[in-house]
Formats: sequence, structure tokens, C-alpha cells
Amino acid sequence: MKPTTATVRAYGILLVAAALSGCVRDSKPTQFYRLTAQTQSGDASKIATNPSPLIGLGAIRIPEYLNRPQLVAAISDHQYQLAEDHRWAERLDQNIALALYQALPRLLGTDRLVRYPWAQRLSPDYQIDIDILEFHIDAQGQSRLVAQWAIKHNGLPSISKRSAYQLPASTTDYGVMVSAQSQCLGKLAEDIAQALRQMLIGKP
Repeated sequence: MKPTTATVRAYGILLVAAALSGCVRDSKPTQFYRLTAQTQSGDASKIATNPSPLIGLGAIRIPEYLNRPQLVAAISDHQYQLAEDHRWAERLDQNIALALYQALPRLLGTDRLVRYPWAQRLSPDYQIDIDILEFHIDAQGQSRLVAQWAIKHNGLPSISKRSAYQLPASTTDYGVMVSAQSQCLGKLAEDIAQALRQMLIGKP
């Protein structure tokens, strides 16, 4: 008995549905990650200045190769891959800003911090600007962070410095990668806090 057109069409639909079902079962759920600024330093003593200065954090800029939701890892010095199943839970520049904003008050001993962009009525006494130049896992499984940062006092540049950090991470475990990146970010926070404390109280 020759199959009818309707039977062939129905059979085709079933095959497509089965294929799609298999794809759904085989696909991995997307994992989402957030950075922290993991620091080794304990809580700093409160800055003994009166009135306490207002510190502005930002602007923070990242390169375009990082301006995407996927985690980025290098497979050579000139080639990178994007992890489609491993993504940032929020925009990377905003995550970096928030992580530093949470770490710096403890390192500085003051909670008088504001994040960029702040209200026009606010005029920070000190402003921290950060350009992230590199922030990824390299081909050897090392977390790399290179940042150019500056501190302005009353709108005038006071400190400008380039810092580079490298810590062991992984080439396969994305949780380990993000943890190592968080530690690099914490080291940047510590260096910024040390420089700022020297400006505020004249000692490390």
C-alpha cells in the first residue's frame, strides 16, 4: 500500500520533532558567573581625617574583546575563544565596578565612596579611573590582568600607574578561572587602596 502525502508529511514532522528533542537533551545548561575582588588584607583602620573625603570610583573601561557576555580565554598569543556555555551574569565593566566598590571601603576604612556616574551635586575629593587593558585566561591557564589606573585629587592627576597581575587558573574549569580572575581584581584593589591611603594619611 502506497503511503499517502499526509502520512509522509506526518512522518517527517515526527522525525524533526525527535531530532529537536535529542538536541535539547544533549545541550548543556548555560553557567553564569560573577567576579568578586578577593583580597588578602584585613580590614583597614578608619581614615582619621575630618571631614572624611569623598572618593569617586570610575570611570572603568574595558577593551572591546571583553565587551561581551561570554567568558574569554586565549588559545594562543593572538587567538581567543568564547565560552558559549559559560557567561557573565552581568556586564563585565559593571561587575568589575561593583566588585571594587564592595572591596575598597574595607581596604580604606571608609564607606564614603560613590560609583561613576554619580549625581551632579556630588564632587568627589578623589577620583579613581581604571582602564582594563587585558583580563582573560591565557593559553597556559594563567589569569592575566593588566590595568592602567589613575587617582585624581580635586580634578587634577596625582597618580598614574600600570599594574599587571598573573595567577594560576585552569584551561578547563571555569569556576577556577573566575576565582583566579577575582583574586587578580583583589590585588588591583589592594594596590589602589594602598596608594590612596598614602595620599590621605601620608603613610602605607
